[in-house]
Amino acid sequence: MSPPVGFLLSAFLGILSFPPVGIWPLAYAALVPFLTSAVSSTPRRALLWGYVSGFVFFAGILYWIGLNSGTAPTLAWTSAAAMVAILATIWAITAWAVSCTAKKSGLYWAAALFVALTIFFEVFWGTGEMGFPWAIWAVTQTGFLPAAQMAEIGDVYLISLWVLIINALLFLAWCVPQRRKRSLTTCALVFLVPVLFGAIRLYTFSMGPSVPVAAVQGNTPMEEKWQKSVEEIFDNYLALTESLTKTETVLAVWPETATPMPLRYRAWASRRLQMFADSSGISLFTGATDYKENGSTGMLPYNAAFLYQPGKREPFSYAKIHLVPFGERIPGQKFIPALGKIRLGQAEFRPGETPVVFPTVGRVPPFGCMICFEVLFPEIAADLVKGGAYLLANITEDGWYGNSSGPYQHLALTRLRAIAARRGIIRAANTGISALILPTGELKATLAYNQNGTVHGLLPAQTNISLAVRLARIWLPFYALLLMVVLAGMWNRGRRGRTAPKAA
Repeated sequence: MSPPVGFLLSAFLGILSFPPVGIWPLAYAALVPFLTSAVSSTPRRALLWGYVSGFVFFAGILYWIGLNSGTAPTLAWTSAAAMVAILATIWAITAWAVSCTAKKSGLYWAAALFVALTIFFEVFWGTGEMGFPWAIWAVTQTGFLPAAQMAEIGDVYLISLWVLIINALLFLAWCVPQRRKRSLTTCALVFLVPVLFGAIRLYTFSMGPSVPVAAVQGNTPMEEKWQKSVEEIFDNYLALTESLTKTETVLAVWPETATPMPLRYRAWASRRLQMFADSSGISLFTGATDYKENGSTGMLPYNAAFLYQPGKREPFSYAKIHLVPFGERIPGQKFIPALGKIRLGQAEFRPGETPVVFPTVGRVPPFGCMICFEVLFPEIAADLVKGGAYLLANITEDGWYGNSSGPYQHLALTRLRAIAARRGIIRAANTGISALILPTGELKATLAYNQNGTVHGLLPAQTNISLAVRLARIWLPFYALLLMVVLAGMWNRGRRGRTAPKAA
């Protein structure tokens, strides 16, 4: 399959395999046309069409960044284009590397390099202050929970690795007819073993003691949230939460910045929340902005969350650690403080310093919070679990992006985090999609986008620690080592002058 057809076909198949379309079986062969086109192209042509198709692929998945209603449309679409343009280099470099390798070392090494290089890039772009591990191949398997259970062992990256290996084996079966049977047999085993493992885990997974919890979705339109009366928004959320007193709910979770005000400095609101907790016996957890005094620097802003518990005088708080780059903070200020003076319409929060596990009160077990896209990062959830969290909460404001692919993809990523951490997650989103997610990634209950209401039910309090949690900080060096092993193998083979099936 010659470019540009093969490259572009892979881009479109890839888009269709991601939520919200979510035709997950397409992911297993989506990159086969990409590989066949790369090995039949010159390196320069592969680089060009790899970039073009990569741009199409990431634009199809991340277009919603341009819909950000929190900034000027020109800036929103510029930031979306910049993000897509950067990520497209993954496909460009990979296509170029595969083309070069196929001609010098053969198809098998080209396939091996494709897998190692692609997964390395995926992990690399999900690391550090600029990290945005969103359009990862693991997301395609959220609709196929037996496969998604691999996240318990190797987090989301093991699922992505699995998808890439299947693509590589199907590519070899297509391009090397004399060894097709071996490639297909290997592919079948690679597919079936993890799926059988996952099916068994789904059937045998032991749920902990049940905790009645709820997520509250006020559905305040983003065009009104920062103009509408704060009291009106607050009253809506409180009225919805009061309806939960007719249930057994012991913990109610409001979304990120559910009420657009610095809660610590709004005594009337804080007092009403504490009064509700005292009278109802329901612990209430909500997102809000926060400010803290820092001597000569003045008041420092934070994207935070507060927990009001029955019988307590003061709420506990947590400040978001991993801020959205360019959306909530200009990255790099640790090394160049002057970057903080740049204004691109971002909120410019200060990052929190440590994860917080909120203590147990009554039937509410210790739990931790991940604000917005913090749910994407393995180390944040891992720190909470190792710190004693039996449950997790994910509070978010996806309303900035409207009813686009963003909220559906964010929910899928949250389900994968539940599996990797093996913790139930209470997900509260202002405009949706709110959900109660089991440690197996199954949706216990959901409240659809653009709905006003609550979702409540039982989630298990888990105490076990998964292998993925224990290994949460090794993924970048691990996959860097994998790439180095493949490169070393290619170099050694070339040095020894061995032959391999060459690209046509």
